[in-house]
Amino acid sequence: MLTNSLRRRVFVAATAISGLVGGLLVANFAGGVAAAAPGCRVDYTVQNQWAGGFSAQVTITNVGDPVNGWSLAWTFPGAERYGQGWNATFTASGASVTAANVDWNRSIPTGGTASFGFNGTFTGTGQVGVPASFTLNGTTCTGGVVTTTSTSSSSSTSTSTSTTTTTTNSPQCSVNPVSPNATPQARKLLCYVYSQYGNHILSGQQESTWIGGPDYEINYIRNNTGKYPAIRGLDFGDSKDLAPRAIAWWQAGGIPMIGYHMGAPTKPDTYEGTQMSVSINAVLTPGTAEYRSFIDRLDLAANMLQQLENAGAAVIWRPFHEAGGTWFWWSKEGGGQYNRLWNFMFDYFTRVKGLNNLVWLHGYNGQPQSSFYPGKSVVDIGGADTYAGDGNYDPQNAMYNSVRNVVGTTLPIALHENGPIPDPDRLMSTGTRWVLFGTWHGNHLTVSNSVSHLNKVYNHSYVVTRDELPNLK
Repeated sequence: MLTNSLRRRVFVAATAISGLVGGLLVANFAGGVAAAAPGCRVDYTVQNQWAGGFSAQVTITNVGDPVNGWSLAWTFPGAERYGQGWNATFTASGASVTAANVDWNRSIPTGGTASFGFNGTFTGTGQVGVPASFTLNGTTCTGGVVTTTSTSSSSSTSTSTSTTTTTTNSPQCSVNPVSPNATPQARKLLCYVYSQYGNHILSGQQESTWIGGPDYEINYIRNNTGKYPAIRGLDFGDSKDLAPRAIAWWQAGGIPMIGYHMGAPTKPDTYEGTQMSVSINAVLTPGTAEYRSFIDRLDLAANMLQQLENAGAAVIWRPFHEAGGTWFWWSKEGGGQYNRLWNFMFDYFTRVKGLNNLVWLHGYNGQPQSSFYPGKSVVDIGGADTYAGDGNYDPQNAMYNSVRNVVGTTLPIALHENGPIPDPDRLMSTGTRWVLFGTWHGNHLTVSNSVSHLNKVYNHSYVVTRDELPNLK
């Protein structure tokens, strides 16, 4: 198994291919007209490989005439197949794949580059195979600029023009959020999560509001590591006034992740209320007291989330977490009833309330069960959680693999709650590809993790902190 020892912005190629693409620039030379075809180099880098899959980065370098609109095609040599990608529009049929430009990277000036990446699947053992050749806009790439001789004696010059497009580091990709009318910010957020899956882990920290104010944990990390987490975790069950903090975090360049410890309908909307029992049939039957209570609470949460959408913020939305556990009311009646709740909320939020800024994270407990999975059509990110003993920085590989066995090899998987943060070096060496961690508040941060370990995590090349996030706005 290959491990990812790559820094965030400096990639060491595991495999590279060089190639050429054509176009035409005519120039005079003695005895005829030389047509110099603009060329390109294609660097194809297998960044990481694990059992059943891999991630790759592809860079096109234009060494000839400007290109305005591109399409790169290749065929995998064996059992490799395309899964999900970013920074290009992908089509795939079996082993054949085509990646075409998106709007912002359609132009490649002379000497310029265009890059994209993808996750793929792989069966068998050994190294992932590398495509033998590429074609760009239908022309086979061969590695440089080729000159050809025309029999014409004319000395005309034909030039091509390009449109210069200002690019940003905001990711774009072919992954579509499950929300049917997702905002651009939600699309960028999900694309970014996909781009990091298997390559890095996003740091996250849950806030408390009762220890030393809502910034207690955030300041603890900042004071001890010099960094802010990429993700701020908040909970609507703990704090009904969280919207301004979530918006401020987004505007500062971070990602808000919001959950809801919802009390059982008609029971107190408190943590204790989450552990009380209620008939889910009654909760989902119009006209009952349970249904009215449920809708009232959904409306309150939707109004909060709408404030974030109005402010241009995207949210990782984490409802009905620790699916499969027997302690919260939403899981007590089994997977079928749990999935009814999830689908009802998804439909109510997206189609009735018109919320389009949500990236939906489905979080298992420590023992994922397939019966509690509502399906990829309503889930953007999978996940699970556990609270290992203080100072136990195990990567939790078995739990990660259990989630992947349910959600598949392409959906990003989050460690959505944790106490001790897994050691980044062990995450890499074991191929445990959590896309984010979400350390819980209070002692789960300050006691379960030593200060030296926090320093290692928050200053590790594999861990993304807030200052390293792209512009997702």
